[in-house]
Amino acid sequence: MSFVHLLSRGKQFVVDVGADVTLECEFYTDDFNLFDNPILWRKIQLTERTQMNMMGNLMEPFSATTRFKVSFAPQPPRYVLTLSISG
Repeated sequence: MSFVHLLSRGKQFVVDVGADVTLECEFYTDDFNLFDNPILWRKIQLTERTQMNMMGNLMEPFSATTRFKVSFAPQPPRYVLTLSISG
């Protein structure tokens, strides 16, 4: 049995139209495998829920816009998933 400790806290961003935003999800775990435990971002808007990525790969229609970039930095036991959105 492994533990996962999420370090990122919920945040609210208020930005101008066209501004860039970087979101991070940071966690610690003693036993992590990206294939057994895929990490993903979800876009939620009103009642719509859309998965944005699978592991480090963006899904359509997000990958076609070139506005989004997902990166994953594994430094066991610390892991950081980042989503960058360009205006």
